Amino acid sequence: TWSPDGEQFAYVVISRGKSELMIKNKKGNTVKSFALDRVSKFTYPNWSPDGKSIVVSGLEEGQTDLYEINIRTKRATRLTNDEYSEIMPYYSPDGSRIYFSTDQISFSQGRQGPSWNFNLAYYDVASKTVEQLPEIFPGADNLNPVIDRDGHLYFLSDRDGYRNMYMLNLNDNSLYQVTNIATGVSGITPFSTAISVTANGRKIFYNYYTDNSYQIYSYTPDISQMTPVNPGD
Repeated sequence: TWSPDGEQFAYVVISRGKSELMIKNKKGNTVKSFALDRVSKFTYPNWSPDGKSIVVSGLEEGQTDLYEINIRTKRATRLTNDEYSEIMPYYSPDGSRIYFSTDQISFSQGRQGPSWNFNLAYYDVASKTVEQLPEIFPGADNLNPVIDRDGHLYFLSDRDGYRNMYMLNLNDNSLYQVTNIATGVSGITPFSTAISVTANGRKIFYNYYTDNSYQIYSYTPDISQMTPVNPGD
């Protein structure tokens, strides 16, 4: 994840069996590298718009929750504390919300198939509460939410067996299919992040496996070229 000013890049490494947050500058020099006292395993880092914090999904005692790391103090604050899995957090451009994927609805309604399914939710930074977004594509995994400043929430879903990109317009709850790729938009594993959007929403970057390798593609969003879909499908 890049810092808001584009000068530094943060990622997670494993050292002596524990996760560490590694921050480097554009020249590749290490700025900081540290583990967390109370969270031995964490992943999916995302930098806050004000540049002061990084949110991660942390695993401790078999429970996956969201943690916010203060970069200056190197301390983590636990944001969620429940039996559900919260993964792939992403700050809204104004920093007021953290969007993520969670299996809470699947837990509440019962499992459909061999595994729990992930839907979309957000953590409200001011009220410190979690709000579920309307259920989309029951039985599917909805992952990797990213949002631009105009309220366009992009995410990946395997609703038809292929993992493609969709867009939920939070201004009117309209839903669109953005890509229709046979091999799908995906990373190395099913739970790898594979899309990113600029804050102004003018460019989306996504990962696509083609010609026996993963390639990064850019896309200029155009709602007129997207396909409206029913969230209940």
